[in-house]
Amino acid sequence: MMLKSDVKRLATIFTATVGLLVLAGCGGGDLIAEATAQADGACECENFECTTDFIGWFNEVSITRESDLEALGEAGYNAYLEQSLRAADCQDVLR
Repeated sequence: MMLKSDVKRLATIFTATVGLLVLAGCGGGDLIAEATAQADGACECENFECTTDFIGWFNEVSITRESDLEALGEAGYNAYLEQSLRAADCQDVLR
């Protein structure tokens, strides 16, 4: 069983990793991979508060990276959206 401190530590490591990927300049496939990782993170949470950073990432992307989302094309955008909805579903379970 993971302790709350373990979850926070993993979330911090994960956030740093994603940040480095963003700085490295990610392509469309990488955006979908990032979305999958964020959804996985949200779904691994054991409490609602843990999910907020993961869900926040999706909100930030939709506001600040609109051109990246458009560049995905329909199939890529649908794959991204699927991960966003999966993360939201996992968060809703913990409400």
